[in-house]
Amino acid sequence: MGDLSLLIPILLYLVVTLVIARVAAARQTGEGGFTQRYFLGGQFMGGTLLALALVTTYTSASSFIGGPGAAYKFGLGWVLLAMVQVPVAMLTLGVLGPKLWRLAKESGAVTILDVLEQRYRNGPLLVLAGVSLLAAFVGMVVVQFTGGARLLSVMTGVDYTVALAIFVGTVLLYTLWGGFRAVSYTDALQGLVMIFGMIALFIGLLVKGGGMTALTTELAAQDPGLLRPHGPDDFLSWPFLMSFWVLVCLGTLGLPHTVLRTMAVKDMSALRRAMVLGTAVSAVVILLPHLSGVLGRAMLPELASPDEVMPTLMVTLFPPMLAGLLLAAPMAAVMSSVDSMLLQAGSTLVRDLVQRQRPLSESAQKALSYGSTIGLTLLCGVLALDPPDMIVWLNLASLGALQVVFLWPLVLGLFWPRATATGAIASMLSGLALFLYWTFAAIKPLGLHAIVPSLAISGVVFVLFSLRRTN
Repeated sequence: MGDLSLLIPILLYLVVTLVIARVAAARQTGEGGFTQRYFLGGQFMGGTLLALALVTTYTSASSFIGGPGAAYKFGLGWVLLAMVQVPVAMLTLGVLGPKLWRLAKESGAVTILDVLEQRYRNGPLLVLAGVSLLAAFVGMVVVQFTGGARLLSVMTGVDYTVALAIFVGTVLLYTLWGGFRAVSYTDALQGLVMIFGMIALFIGLLVKGGGMTALTTELAAQDPGLLRPHGPDDFLSWPFLMSFWVLVCLGTLGLPHTVLRTMAVKDMSALRRAMVLGTAVSAVVILLPHLSGVLGRAMLPELASPDEVMPTLMVTLFPPMLAGLLLAAPMAAVMSSVDSMLLQAGSTLVRDLVQRQRPLSESAQKALSYGSTIGLTLLCGVLALDPPDMIVWLNLASLGALQVVFLWPLVLGLFWPRATATGAIASMLSGLALFLYWTFAAIKPLGLHAIVPSLAISGVVFVLFSLRRTN
């Protein structure tokens, strides 16, 4: 099915991201040591840059590959479900943004663990948070690598392993070259590519498929449940819907690689502009891929894996060169998430788990930062050699683990004066233990996803232990 001529525009796009990374790296300045410049780059982001970088960091292989794959399988109900993610930029920037920005400006905080250290002053809490972050990010980066390699493999016909090597190598290079500032600029470019690519794909799908009426008529003929809000066999039950609302909307306040962006904005007016623009961008890059996924089933009813719907649509609808350009849209979504995760994981290892124990020279900071980024990238690349069939589930499990660890310590720590380190640790341990047990045992309390009761119980635990300590 593949066509090697697709590689030409893809490789050109990858080269452009590398050039931007180099230019941004040359402009990178700032006070403090290497890690402070490399992992945050100062408060330099305007409203447009922040909005694009935030949305592209949050949207990922799950949004452009796994999400449309789920919509392909479960119908229009999944599209409605996915739209609950649209307010993520408004929530993140509006709720946490002002406080995190001021804290970063006043204290020089570079990572989310810096924020927790400023608030709680507790070593074991930071170690628990750091180890949890690293473990969850490994799972999430594996998902991104799998999505990127699968896209290249399906569309170009190259072996999956070769596609994985191309993708991993490119992301590693521009992450190493530029640090946070370079990643932010390449993410902005990728945000623009995502918007225009998805608009072009959706228009092409409507034209080729004979319009919305013809496509939905074909879907109804395949399975009327594809057009119902609750999907075939009522799979999208109310408990499932409530769970998803928590997991991909409210719970995103606990995602370190997303909320970190708010610490790099240059002023409050830029933060407010980013809230509005980010919400508009989210609506486009969430609605169109998911809607294309379900409508694509009308044209491609028998794919081997639902996750193949987006790349297969591009190959089917467009000539090779144009399809290669469109491939840059989901590729951008994957790359813009994985680079932020790699930087956050690297900063956790170097700045949070090593430098807090002993000071490092400038050269040692640089060597350890680069070494940890390379090591984590290679580890995730090896794990991605044997990918799961539907990456959306692995991604959601990793998201949930991050949320139960970070959401309450961040939110209550920033807004509740009586929050204590004891409450935070008890909340993190109880939430993570419950979430992992219910997830891997496939237990759904009251029919809910594990994230809902885990967050509810860990929140209560946080409050009780904090009040007990302060009384």
